[in-house]
Amino acid sequence: MANYTQLTPEWQEWIVDNLERGCQAQTLVQTMIAKGFDAMFANAVVFHFSANPVQRYSPNAPSDNPIA
Repeated sequence: MANYTQLTPEWQEWIVDNLERGCQAQTLVQTMIAKGFDAMFANAVVFHFSANPVQRYSPNAPSDNPIA
């Protein structure tokens, strides 16, 4: 059985949400592996999101753009 090496938007959101909540990256990797993801892929993806936090759009957040 092949392990998953692609990330759906739902999994991406799950990773980002859990990192923002303070979950340990290794715990996320272990969960992904248990759900069928390739171990190297899971490590790389979680590392990517932990090293490059996603800036989410918030309609109520102050804008740096004076025109907006």
